[in-house]
Amino acid sequence: MCVYCKAASTVLDKLWEDEDFRVFFYGHGYDLSDLGPMTHDVFVPAYLAFKRRLTGGAIELLEAQVTEDILSPLARRPNFRAMWSEWDQAMRSQFLREQSEIKLSTLLVMAYAAQLSDGYKWAFLAHVNGQRV
Repeated sequence: MCVYCKAASTVLDKLWEDEDFRVFFYGHGYDLSDLGPMTHDVFVPAYLAFKRRLTGGAIELLEAQVTEDILSPLARRPNFRAMWSEWDQAMRSQFLREQSEIKLSTLLVMAYAAQLSDGYKWAFLAHVNGQRV
């Protein structure tokens, strides 16, 4: 599963906790297990489109904070520091990107649940109606 699939799936799982969100999909004959296979083609583009719409450096500030929140506790662990020093830059970047994106997706749902919900519903409807998102 790609990094963005994990993040988009995390958003979907968090949004699914809202009854109105679930009822929307139930009304179309879909359950959460039916939506999972659509993650890459439907919900990843909706997630990325939402992120692109955040302006004024908000996303960059959030991403920087998330990276700091992830690395600070890990850096205090001797085993992690040793492992980190053995990794090449590509491995470090991949680790940070994956961990940061998942944490960021959780924060985005907390702050922008309604907008993400609308975006996911719109992307779903476009998909089931055969439209390109």
